[in-house]
Amino acid sequence: MSENKNGDLSYELESLEVSRPFEGVIMITIKSQPLGVLRHAVKRSLFHIIEDLEKDESIRCAVLSGTGKAFSVGSDIRDFSQEVGWLLENDYWESGLNQKFEDTRFPIIAACNGYTLGGGAVLALSCDFRTAGISSKFGFPEVKIGAFASGSGTQRLPRLVGRGRALELLLTGRIISAEEAMQFGLIEYLFPDEDLIPKTLDIAKQIASYSGLVTAATKKCVNKGLRDGWDKGLNLESDLRVKTGRGDDAVEGRNAYLEKREPKFN
Repeated sequence: MSENKNGDLSYELESLEVSRPFEGVIMITIKSQPLGVLRHAVKRSLFHIIEDLEKDESIRCAVLSGTGKAFSVGSDIRDFSQEVGWLLENDYWESGLNQKFEDTRFPIIAACNGYTLGGGAVLALSCDFRTAGISSKFGFPEVKIGAFASGSGTQRLPRLVGRGRALELLLTGRIISAEEAMQFGLIEYLFPDEDLIPKTLDIAKQIASYSGLVTAATKKCVNKGLRDGWDKGLNLESDLRVKTGRGDDAVEGRNAYLEKREPKFN
């Protein structure tokens, strides 16, 4: 793995901005240039930011977005190397980062503000769902440069859009519009560009108003069932149903409903 002159793994914390727009909501903005490229150091930084945020129990939802014309165009082609070490490191951090997003306790929404391509598109797929601005573009153009959508792209895309559509996008490398992405099921919400962040934050704020224990259980059960099968998903669902049902939030939710007031979850 690449190291800095002090022998430590390098990071690019300055390429990521973290803010708290609402109670329980974290906004992470990719600011690396050009076009939100995901150099190894950026991937490492994003991984450890998520890892640290997960320890903060006050966080119930996160939004990931880019800046300017791009959400992210993935790895910087100028950094590509045929060295085995570089290839293994790239796969390690890319796959690990995407899995970290999927496994994170709190939901993460990708707000795709522009070009969402290659590894950037795969990163968006690893989020729990996606919103997009009307001018955003999506694609997996790796095939055009003799590569393919590794880092879990070949597994995540067909699970969202189906085998045929996934292979068509992966094998042609064509770039699609936000309208096509919506039609294919690649994104869940489509907004005017100027409304993308405010509208996405409104969704995150709504999710953050609910029980963090329940949203975490929901995410975990869905992912377990999709990954390991129906029976294991149901077994986990049964286990977590008991745990959530015996929690303080379940009592608060019931009392708030009966008292006709908004619940105040822990």
